[in-house]
Amino acid sequence: MADYTREDILDLIKQGESLERSDLRDVALDHADLGGANLRRADLEGVNFEESVLQKANLSSANLRDAYLVRVNLEGANLQKADLEGANLEGANLQNADLSRANLEGASLEGANLKGARLDSAQLELANFGGANLENAHLSGADLSETYLGGAKMMKADLQRARLEKANLEEADLSGANLREANLREAYLQGTNFTHALLEGTIFDKATLQAAVFAEADMRRSFMREAKLSGVVMTGAKLFGIEVLPEQLSGVKAEWVDFSAEANQKTHINGEGLVEQFKRAVNGAAAAVAPTNGANGVAQAAHDTKRFFGKGDVLRNASLEFGEKSVVEIESRFEKCSITLGKDAQLTIGPNGVLDSCHINGSGEIVVLGEFTENGSGPGLRGIKRLIVGKQGFVSGTVEQPGEMTQFGFEKGCVLRLKITKAASSKQ
Repeated sequence: MADYTREDILDLIKQGESLERSDLRDVALDHADLGGANLRRADLEGVNFEESVLQKANLSSANLRDAYLVRVNLEGANLQKADLEGANLEGANLQNADLSRANLEGASLEGANLKGARLDSAQLELANFGGANLENAHLSGADLSETYLGGAKMMKADLQRARLEKANLEEADLSGANLREANLREAYLQGTNFTHALLEGTIFDKATLQAAVFAEADMRRSFMREAKLSGVVMTGAKLFGIEVLPEQLSGVKAEWVDFSAEANQKTHINGEGLVEQFKRAVNGAAAAVAPTNGANGVAQAAHDTKRFFGKGDVLRNASLEFGEKSVVEIESRFEKCSITLGKDAQLTIGPNGVLDSCHINGSGEIVVLGEFTENGSGPGLRGIKRLIVGKQGFVSGTVEQPGEMTQFGFEKGCVLRLKITKAASSKQ
């Protein structure tokens, strides 16, 4: 039974009283002025807030499961870690609201205004954002798997490392958006606008991209294996290191593209000559960075190689070596594996990645968004140039720094059990 009646709630809020942790289930709060209310951790499951004002309200960690929030005003509200699973937010105003780490799985936000909203690391699987305004929204690390974003306005949105597997973004506008290292595997992207978007290292494997527009987008080192590219526009796109088969480009339209590593050299395309130009670019790059044999006779990985280990895979007792400037992302589980990184290589342990009882050696950069633990037989991280641990990352082990010292970056919220030492040769 609810702690208060509707009248009690409105009077308390008017007086500036807190309703933190209150049980308000089954209370009708539609068409009410609740602006600035403190409802932190309140139980509001199934409550009707239709067309109410909750501007700048504190709803952090509140239970809003299945709540009816149609056309509600939540501008600037604090919804951090709130549970909105199955909630109806159609037409709601969430401009500049903070929904970081909130759970909106299966929620409906059709036509909602989320301009400038923070949804970093939010759970948005199977949600409906059809026609929503997400311009300048922050969605880095968010999980949008199988989410519907058809016709959404996402100009200049931040989707770095976001998960969008099997998401539907048909006719969405992502012009100028940042999708670096985002995962759009098997996404439906027909007619999607990626003009001027940042797509370095983005995964489009098996995506449907017919008639999508990548005009002047930075697609360097992106993955498009088995993607459907018929009618795609790539005029002015930066394509250095892109992983795609030449025949996939046969239906792509482009007046000019840029195959240079520094993205500063135009290559004009005559008619349908993109396939031949791409072949020349790939062959030229291969010649410039041909693999060389190491002292042990084993071929070293080529310059700018890329590898992705997907969710659900398990690798045990393996020894892996990645060459200079390699880009590696691990969403799999590795057990008792040894990894060697070449100079300036980048290894990302994704949110689902787990390296259990492993070792990493080399002078590259490591970003931990998942978990890393060593096996106890010596430093688990040796000689690395930079270690960055995201807010949900977990690292347990010893870092043996090189002579020039490892650079560290730790986000608030990460879990660290670190011992930091110097290599024997650098000890004074």
